[in-house]
Amino acid sequence: MSHTPEYEKLLAELNAGELPIIVRNILDALLQAPKGLTRKGLIRIVFGEEPDNNLSNDTRDRKIRKGIEHLRNLGFPIVSTSGKAGYRLDTDPKNIECMIREWESRIVQLQQRVDAAQHYHDLFTRIFPYEVK
Repeated sequence: MSHTPEYEKLLAELNAGELPIIVRNILDALLQAPKGLTRKGLIRIVFGEEPDNNLSNDTRDRKIRKGIEHLRNLGFPIVSTSGKAGYRLDTDPKNIECMIREWESRIVQLQQRVDAAQHYHDLFTRIFPYEVK
């Protein structure tokens, strides 16, 4: 999958040593905020700067999300749900179970998309066998 030049730059910055610093700052911030923090709140704390109004164009937000992903992959119970904005460290098994169920439902939905695309691909190659290169 190809990335935009901006995203490639962001990944290079993270790989050049920025990720461990961001991860540590996220973890420290979440430890100090038991009720959790929004993405904008994390940008304020981790980067010491005011976030953009439109987070989709804010590379600091992407770095925060990469840091959260990294912590989760290490097994930290960072809970978030679609129903409430933000992240929090949460060791309550019920809340972790709720997050797991939400992720599992996303897997099911994504698998349905994959199956539909595969069906289209298979149908197209049967109808037009010489068109696929």
